[in-house]
Amino acid sequence: MIISFYNKEFKGEEDNAALVVDNSSFSLVRRAVDCDDFKCRCEAFTESIQPAFVVLKNDLGKYIYGALAGVPQLNEDNQTEITASDIKTLLKSDVILDLTKSFTNVNSFLSDVFDEWNKQVNQGTIPSELRISDKVGDIAFDNLKPSAENEAAYDAWEDIFAPYLKYYGLFMTTEIDLVGKKVIFNIGRSMYRDLTVKLWELGIYDYGKWVTNVNEMQGYVLNKSTGKRTEGYKWILLSDNSITTDAEKRNIFPIKRRVVLKETEDEAEVTSLLDAANSEALKELTKSMFQENIEIEGIEADFETKFNIVVRRGEDVYKSLPCGELHYDGAGLKKVQIGYRLTGIQFII
Repeated sequence: MIISFYNKEFKGEEDNAALVVDNSSFSLVRRAVDCDDFKCRCEAFTESIQPAFVVLKNDLGKYIYGALAGVPQLNEDNQTEITASDIKTLLKSDVILDLTKSFTNVNSFLSDVFDEWNKQVNQGTIPSELRISDKVGDIAFDNLKPSAENEAAYDAWEDIFAPYLKYYGLFMTTEIDLVGKKVIFNIGRSMYRDLTVKLWELGIYDYGKWVTNVNEMQGYVLNKSTGKRTEGYKWILLSDNSITTDAEKRNIFPIKRRVVLKETEDEAEVTSLLDAANSEALKELTKSMFQENIEIEGIEADFETKFNIVVRRGEDVYKSLPCGELHYDGAGLKKVQIGYRLTGIQFII
């Protein structure tokens, strides 16, 4: 594999020097609804540059992966340490959104947020495009939907893309189009293709029973002038990772509960504040969806895979889970993480 550096105009730096990667140092973790990790070492590169992008290619020059580049640094062994961060980190910026607008479906909403990010934050500095796979289809709004009375600032990734992707069964990947000279954000449909995984055949017996840190969220509004407290929806996470307001369906115990509390002294504000509290509570609960932890080596999968987990011989499917992480080393796909792990932003040296 080789590494090349590009500036923000997608032109190769220093005659597009191609550095040979030390395969033993190579590690790439791609994540469906979180930020990727990418690190490697390569032969010494002594030119003084500050590239915008780093691109990984195979030995034939075919594109494999692209990321935001840091400044190449030589280590004590005279090897270049590659510093890169996921292109999705670009979305971790504040945008002013008018959520009072009418959106046809989830697709149009996410497209609108991306357009606002592109206009307000990116400001034409890096040509960028959002593509939604045909496999996604038109997704109607469920409980999680945009709602506000006024324009407000939102973190495009944390407040919009991350919770909406997870709740509506989607994932996001990125790529650098060197020919078209742009960055592409791809939204795809998770759990699209079935794959049965028999844990006992893989020697996995201590898989654990998943108990999330938070399995209930509720919003409230307190009118400080009257002392009256208004309750919002009680969002309850179920063991199949769906979310309901029907307490009779609860099947995760013990209850681990958090609340979102809004305060006012004006009764006329209660309704709008309660809508906001409901929305925030539901978004927060999405962080606990699919927080299982099953790692499997030696299988072929991608972010569209739906893992139907069978724990013991003769049993029915225990649970269906999405692909959360794809781990690569110098030889290719090494390990698959089933379920999601919240990791936050990663900057890898």
